[in-house]
Amino acid sequence: MMAVGKLTRKLPIVLVPLMVCAWAPLAAQDDAVIEEALRELELYESDLFRLEADGVYHAPQLVEPLSRIADSYMELNRFAEAHATLDRAQQIVRIEEGLYTKSQLPFLHRKIENLVNAGDWREARKLQDHTIWFYLNKYSWPDQDMMRGLMDLSYVHMQGITEDLVENQGYHYLRAAFSSRVALVVAERIWPQHEQRKAGLIYEQMRITYLQASAINKGGTVGQSLRTTGGNYPIAPNAYAAERIMSPERALNMHRSNGVNFLERMRRIYAGEEEREVSEALAMVKLYQADWYLLFDRRLRALQDYREAWDMLLQVGVPEDDVRRLFAKPVLLPEPTFYDSVEKALAARARAPEDAPAAFEEGVPVKIFFDDERPLAAESFSAEKLGLMESNDWQVVALFSFDLPAAEDIETRQGWRRQNALGVAQNLQLLELEDFPVNRDVEQLIQNLGRLRFRPALNEGEAQAADGVISYLASADP
Repeated sequence: MMAVGKLTRKLPIVLVPLMVCAWAPLAAQDDAVIEEALRELELYESDLFRLEADGVYHAPQLVEPLSRIADSYMELNRFAEAHATLDRAQQIVRIEEGLYTKSQLPFLHRKIENLVNAGDWREARKLQDHTIWFYLNKYSWPDQDMMRGLMDLSYVHMQGITEDLVENQGYHYLRAAFSSRVALVVAERIWPQHEQRKAGLIYEQMRITYLQASAINKGGTVGQSLRTTGGNYPIAPNAYAAERIMSPERALNMHRSNGVNFLERMRRIYAGEEEREVSEALAMVKLYQADWYLLFDRRLRALQDYREAWDMLLQVGVPEDDVRRLFAKPVLLPEPTFYDSVEKALAARARAPEDAPAAFEEGVPVKIFFDDERPLAAESFSAEKLGLMESNDWQVVALFSFDLPAAEDIETRQGWRRQNALGVAQNLQLLELEDFPVNRDVEQLIQNLGRLRFRPALNEGEAQAADGVISYLASADP
């Protein structure tokens, strides 16, 4: 189960992938976990004290016990002590190997993680900027460690969108995109042209592109900051380019086109030199392409691509039962990961069941439940019956029933974010509202839920009507 930090402020609506956040209230942790962390802390402190008693204060053999001690401090939420311990280990590495060496990067990443867990986003941002500067200016040669490190920075910035102050959201959007873009450039340098692992990195860029488009569509200062170009690079000594603010329509079209280009890059990876016309991976790219057009309300193109994806999967020999299982129920978009086979997608769904946290709305995690067996009545659903109250990490705020209409029931109307568009929840009805200290304005919650987008359930490639339950969740320790 993943956890989020405390909800201390109201945030604008965003739809982002869940990031793993190691922070959790100490009181909510299992006693056995705390006891184990205390035992390990005592063990490694004994090793450290023994070395120091022998006069060893700045030698490499101190790095291991210091690293383990920092782990225990982080487990116990002793953030200041963890930071000081990691800093000491990093300084030892600098003394032994030099000011800028690869071996200190793991400590920089762990210090960022520790600062985020402590809620100190101001210092975390500074250290993230320093770390990406390190990769760009002091890293000796691109390799997979550099690529993974840059992606880690991107993930933390995505986490910052929901946990940092509102005025820093635009910064986090842009830095997340930049870090993952550089990681993709590194992958292009170190991997062959048609290396399939690059598809996942391209998809992450595409997903961030949509999240930026969603923020632009919502408007406000965050959306404006994402539409601003220029003003941050020199064109001559002591002169900078003037800022330009694109119109929302132009910015949205640009992001949509960028996503289409990303999908084409993914297609070429799986098509290879021979430009094969059909394979399971290419069929999955077609499916994600349909999702992309749906997210931007290109309904007719999305429906066409869903039909083609269904037919392509059957054509390449994927068992029909597996295809039907893949499309049996709606899926919240954008999916967090690209899967190049039906088997991988179904296996991931089994590992992360449908009640797993899937998105953030107003800084509140959302869980989605689909039920095909019984009518959606208030007496049929409750937080307790769904097992949500048993978690130490989550607290239910509200339950809503909703419908997803079939394609033929969707009206055609202009506008990028239509409330009656394909894959948009309709007929939202409150089932349960918990007494919890977050924004509980039902109309606002319903408005937020109307921004969620779903891949529809499909039968023979055609979008089907469906219904389900949306559960608003919050941190167990607000």
